[in-house]
Amino acid sequence: MRPTGFCRWRGRCLGWAMSRRSLAVRLLMALAAVGLFLVGYQWGNQWQVGNASPPILEGVLISPPLALPDFVLSGTRGPVGRPDLLDQWTLLAWASPASASGQRGVGRMIEIANRLADAALLRGRLRLWLVDHDAVPNLAWDLERLTSDLRVLSGQSADLDDLAAVLGGERPATEGGLPDLFLIDPQARLLALFPAAQAPAAVAADLRALVRWAGPGGERP
Repeated sequence: MRPTGFCRWRGRCLGWAMSRRSLAVRLLMALAAVGLFLVGYQWGNQWQVGNASPPILEGVLISPPLALPDFVLSGTRGPVGRPDLLDQWTLLAWASPASASGQRGVGRMIEIANRLADAALLRGRLRLWLVDHDAVPNLAWDLERLTSDLRVLSGQSADLDDLAAVLGGERPATEGGLPDLFLIDPQARLLALFPAAQAPAAVAADLRALVRWAGPGGERP
């Protein structure tokens, strides 16, 4: 039979060892929690203010972005102006809804939007505008039935001229060709140009990169 003192000493050692292991586990859990917090904070901060360097695009980044002037355009759902561009991302094409160019431009914008279906934050804030001098209400209604995010708009020459000046001119498409696309950020500034030759998949990839860099509200540029 072992001495009683040995049993007491052994029990004390076992208790101390178990207490030490328990303390180590708690420390590891605390360190893991702190690590997760720091990673989450850093990721959230990067998402909020964007990455430091501008993304490399297939399209053209406008730096610094150009603020759009005040304007009023008319559409089937009433007038719109510069305030309607705030807090959303807008793809704008300049072409007549009565032309093959305008209708192909609408199809291209819708395809780009569909390719962003898995990016809920961006897709939910993306709007599509087709702008031209001529109002064609019947065609506008037909095109806008394709998606609730599309607006077919027209306006007075003075408003359109001021808008076109910031966009670098109306950039009319060749007969039957695709129009260029202009990206307006949530602060109503021209941020990027996507040429007619750029494929919808590449435009969608550029949009993802720009939102990651600029932030959902366009805070970075």
